[in-house]
Amino acid sequence: MEKQIKLSPSSLSIFLDCPRCFWRHMNLGIRRPSGIFPSLPGGMDRVLKDHFDRHRAEGTYPEELEGKFKGRLFDDMERLRVWRNNFRGLRYIDKKSGAMLMGALDDLFVTSDGKYAPLDFKTRGAPRKTDTHEHYQNQMDIYSFLLQENGMKPAEFAILIFYHPVNVNEEHNVEFDPDPIRIPVNRERGKRIFLEAVKCLKGPEPEPGRFCEYCAWLKKVK
Repeated sequence: MEKQIKLSPSSLSIFLDCPRCFWRHMNLGIRRPSGIFPSLPGGMDRVLKDHFDRHRAEGTYPEELEGKFKGRLFDDMERLRVWRNNFRGLRYIDKKSGAMLMGALDDLFVTSDGKYAPLDFKTRGAPRKTDTHEHYQNQMDIYSFLLQENGMKPAEFAILIFYHPVNVNEEHNVEFDPDPIRIPVNRERGKRIFLEAVKCLKGPEPEPGRFCEYCAWLKKVK
């Protein structure tokens, strides 16, 4: 029996960067070299989820969103806990191929007209640049598509909140400045990337990405 293909925004980012690395990763188990993953973003992620969950429990509005977005935080914690889980998350199965697309939300925002917008936390060392959000476009497209396929009427945008350190206060605590932005989403693009990646995996080993440093290095050492 053929093993089910399971893809996520992170694996699809490899596909978009280099089809060959993606194909080898998924079909042969040959992963790109990776350095030590910093633990600070994961720690910040947990703290921020707790921060938003306190507001959710108290029925209050997070200061980061005040005056910028009209609506409320999704209030079904039982479902949100499932959707936050990397191994359970939001799921979609393509009927033709049987391939699964999954994604783990940070949080979910409900607009004043009852639509659902993915809300994601990003930690940076400095203020975001004008194009920083573009690095997360595919992730947000996929999340919006997954919401739609799980019966949640999606908003036409997602929310990214960038946090960067600005000061150490008198209590020796590091203070972070939040920068929430709205980015448009394209659910069809998210679905298309997923289906193209599935097609790639079912075909022969593809050519490397044009700017793939890993494939370029392998070519030099052979």
